[in-house]
Amino acid sequence: MKQILLFFLVFPIIGYSQDFSEKWEGLFSYYQIRDISYSTGRIYAAADNAVFVYQIGGGVTKKITSINGLSGNSISEIHYSAPFGLLIIGYKNGLIEIVADDEEEVLSVIDILEKATISPDEKIINHFYEHEGKVYISTDYGISVYDLENREFGESFFIGNDGSHLRVSQITILGDYIYAATNHGVKRALANDPNLVDFTHWETVAPGNWFGIVSFQNKIYAAKSGNSLNRLDGNSFQTLYVYSRPILDLRASDEALIATTSNAVHVFDQTLTEVGTIDNLPDTSLNLSSAFYFGNMFFLGDTELGLLQISGSFPSQYESVSPNGPLMNRVFDMTAAPNELWVVYGGYDITFNPYPLSEHGLSYLNGMEWRNYPYELFQAKDLVDVSINPMNPEQVFVSSYFSGLLEFQNGEFVKLYNETNSNLEPTTLNTATDIRIGGTAFDRQGNLYLTNGLIENPLKKMTPGGQIQDIDISNAFTDPLSNGVGEMVIGSSGNIFFATYKSGIMAYNPNIDKAVNIDSNTPGVDFPDDYFSNPKISALAFDNNNRLWIGTEHGIRVMYGPSGIFQEGANINVAPIIFLEDDVAQELLFEQYITDIAVDGANNKWISTADAGIFYVSENGQKTFQHFTKENSPLPSNTVNSVEIDAVSGKVYIGTINGLVAFKSSVLKGEETLGDVYVYPNPVRPGYSGVVTIAKLTENANVKITDITGNLVYEVVSKGGSVQWDTRAFGKYKVASGVYLVLVTGEDALETTIKKIMIIR
Repeated sequence: MKQILLFFLVFPIIGYSQDFSEKWEGLFSYYQIRDISYSTGRIYAAADNAVFVYQIGGGVTKKITSINGLSGNSISEIHYSAPFGLLIIGYKNGLIEIVADDEEEVLSVIDILEKATISPDEKIINHFYEHEGKVYISTDYGISVYDLENREFGESFFIGNDGSHLRVSQITILGDYIYAATNHGVKRALANDPNLVDFTHWETVAPGNWFGIVSFQNKIYAAKSGNSLNRLDGNSFQTLYVYSRPILDLRASDEALIATTSNAVHVFDQTLTEVGTIDNLPDTSLNLSSAFYFGNMFFLGDTELGLLQISGSFPSQYESVSPNGPLMNRVFDMTAAPNELWVVYGGYDITFNPYPLSEHGLSYLNGMEWRNYPYELFQAKDLVDVSINPMNPEQVFVSSYFSGLLEFQNGEFVKLYNETNSNLEPTTLNTATDIRIGGTAFDRQGNLYLTNGLIENPLKKMTPGGQIQDIDISNAFTDPLSNGVGEMVIGSSGNIFFATYKSGIMAYNPNIDKAVNIDSNTPGVDFPDDYFSNPKISALAFDNNNRLWIGTEHGIRVMYGPSGIFQEGANINVAPIIFLEDDVAQELLFEQYITDIAVDGANNKWISTADAGIFYVSENGQKTFQHFTKENSPLPSNTVNSVEIDAVSGKVYIGTINGLVAFKSSVLKGEETLGDVYVYPNPVRPGYSGVVTIAKLTENANVKITDITGNLVYEVVSKGGSVQWDTRAFGKYKVASGVYLVLVTGEDALETTIKKIMIIR
């Protein structure tokens, strides 16, 4: 008895994504190329979760990211439809997004993503094949069809035995037949058969596990397990070539057949003569995902090097044409300075265990340009922290949670400190030389304090002369050999605080050489409950009032008066933040895993979490201004590992496991004087609906805005280096056209300045 399976509804399940480019900036990596597509002199390249367009001979012309409305998920396949002017993007989770040449919006097609009867691990988009206005979508469950003209989903074909699901890697159409390369053979059916949903209408041409299939010069070519390239002759496949590695990408153009393995590209002309091969490049190793050949030019999609352009006449010469960006998207930690950002990609788990170790380099953003340092430069594994010397900003130290401490000077790698040239110590937990340098921080004397985990003396100090000294805190830290250590901060009084896995917070006062342990057993400390009685301390930050904000795996706490904890009989106060919501007491970020905390120029806090995005809260935490998530913002993931603020520009850098974005905040750090106060935009022209910013203010400056006759229309006290005015008179009605005066007075009333604003309605 024949079994006829139901197909997807033809009603499209779609949505349009928002463009966030006004307030957000994308800082994505474009070096992990997943797939490429070609059309009329342009290469469309899909990186990890973003797409860019490269005009051959003209450079990168467009970048499409979550800022423009892409989902931020992991891309698996792309296809450009020249007849319809559509870029079609497929994802590992089954989502499909479509970007039209003449439209700004991103169309999301979620039929596969939301299909409950298909397992999530079967929804990956493997390939797109366009034919007569339709796109055939190869997936790990079978084949689906999408109508490009009407932009709606059609049928889906489950072509395994008895209508079961099976992986379809690629399909092609030649003559009367549609062919599918699957993990259970090459299957075919009549392309115009109105009943392709019936699995019995599909016959098996050849058994085995097949990875790709194309039509070229009226022949069918297919890639099979065993690393072979085969041609269909009559009713059977003949092996043409066997390579050292599997064929990952098989495609055909009018002029060439292109077979790509992870380390080589083989190009055949219309007579199946191999006319070009790329199998090595000077001083590098290939890790290819895809390739295209056009006009004697190779275009290689590499999963580490980006999009490579190579002339067929000079195959040893290559050029990376990917947009400038960081090494990778999976951010672990960042450190910002004015107009600069350092990014590292290592990490450790909840127990401060760095294994499996990462071998990634680091990235440095200077203005608008990225400089990337590959792992091979210093071969230090698992980079987790960066500190910039405030007395010498050209000196930067980077922590490795396995190899020691790296020093950079003027952007150049200088030295790796380890057990051979310093008194940094490896743990005795394993046979490998395992030096776990975690948090680092500079004091006002130019000393660099650092944690050296799982040894007897885990707190060390590097003097300005480069000598690393031990600090004895054994009276307070009684279990250092089984207790990982992480982030470190130094308060305005010079006291050092660092995080531990299961002993709360360690604190050290260098002025009196005294260490204190703050944990759940300390009177006055209200840490969240945990299996070990002490939650893992995951984030630390001092605010502008010298309060210590503490992130844990189960929520957030604040330590009030942390400088007083070193006094005998001190009353220590570590408590949650409680606020009222609908007259009900609530705890701020209750049970949230806090990953990082940053304090802006107005003393407000940016708090990132492991699975709930990022929160922007008021100075005391009583009010949440913003809660950005993947669903309501360009965040490419709700897992945010790090947040940093450029105090001069106010830009907030947000590092997630799927990429780095920046929020263009208007909250700036307070200036020393009022000498550089300015207003923007000025003039305010007709049609402008935004706010006016008065910037370069001192902390707590009084700002009054009056009309030209002296009537007050707005007044505010700055919390940082800027304030904003919505051009309304005390929030009621928009003021009329005219000239308005901005009267600024410093907190001590000794300094004043006056600026003018022209408003044109």
